[in-house]
Amino acid sequence: MAGGPHHQPCPGAKTGFVFICPGRFEAARGYPCAAGTGANLGRVLLELHARRPALFPAPDRSKYVITNSWETVEYPALTGRSVPTEAEVLAAGNLARLRGEIAALDTLVACGAQAHAALRALWGGGAIRARVAYGRHLSQRSVNMIPGGTDTPSRIRLWCDALLAQLEAPG
Repeated sequence: MAGGPHHQPCPGAKTGFVFICPGRFEAARGYPCAAGTGANLGRVLLELHARRPALFPAPDRSKYVITNSWETVEYPALTGRSVPTEAEVLAAGNLARLRGEIAALDTLVACGAQAHAALRALWGGGAIRARVAYGRHLSQRSVNMIPGGTDTPSRIRLWCDALLAQLEAPG
């Protein structure tokens, strides 16, 4: 599988992250989560690896599948919007593409509403077997809205707390 702005493959990985869609920074740099979202993903990986190395075996993003619920680059100057509709994400062809990118994974982290919808559809339909945890998107704007934190590091810790609670819950 080739990578690109929407998808970072990682043969042999057991854990992956699904975001919403690539934007202008991803298009310019050629890989997913390229700017502020990528910086926050890096912070999350350091925290998750330190706390649960069995689930998150490395602090380095290259050790994970990173993809998007929608492969098309979206940003206002290009498409007039920054995210796809839920209907577009849930279209059969799009879900088949996403399934192909994540089918081998044991653990998935959905970041953002469209990613949540896509993984709920795939999991509910029996198309994937992975444990799935749902978190808010890791854009700085979204991270800044996490209640209870006073700065980015404290908000990232709270994000990780919520994520790990889902992954460690029975059933």
